[in-house]
Amino acid sequence: MEKRPITLAMSQAAFAELTNNFAKSKWMSWDFPDYVIRLELDPSISDGGVILRHEGRRIESKQMMDYDFPATYLPEDITHLVRLSYSEAVRCYENGCFSACIAVCGRTIETVLGALYEKKFSVHPSKDPQKPGMNAILNRLAKEGYVFAAGIKEKMEVIALHRNMAVHGNLAIPTDDEARSVVYSTRDVLKVVAH
Repeated sequence: MEKRPITLAMSQAAFAELTNNFAKSKWMSWDFPDYVIRLELDPSISDGGVILRHEGRRIESKQMMDYDFPATYLPEDITHLVRLSYSEAVRCYENGCFSACIAVCGRTIETVLGALYEKKFSVHPSKDPQKPGMNAILNRLAKEGYVFAAGIKEKMEVIALHRNMAVHGNLAIPTDDEARSVVYSTRDVLKVVAH
């Protein structure tokens, strides 16, 4: 598919206003008949970097994907990690970083599973001599009598599968829909595990 260039041409006065706004860490936008173009200075982007944000994803992530894992279920440090990881996964989705999004969803679930594993076996998986992965943790918990809510173990297995494909050199690049599905599955798992 041929890329179509988009040029934003501006007057000297508009450029001066843009430069002034950027100096104050403000954004600017211009309304056109079918869309709005917004330029912003984002200090979190490394030198030379530019990100094209699709605001439709941002709206979806803020309204539908947003979830705050409750502090009552797991130890405070683990709850903090779960919240941080899930938030990072959603930010990756917003910015079209689908492989990263899926990888961090996997990390989120692995963090929860690690805490469940430690509760059940008195050792965190990272300190277990066998160093079990996500699927091994799921299987051992189930084998030892941990009861997963209906469909949750299967959702975790699907997240693990997508995570492995995203991280381990699969030739297929994850799509927007795949990443979205994994984020929603992760959110669903967190909601059920926390109650």
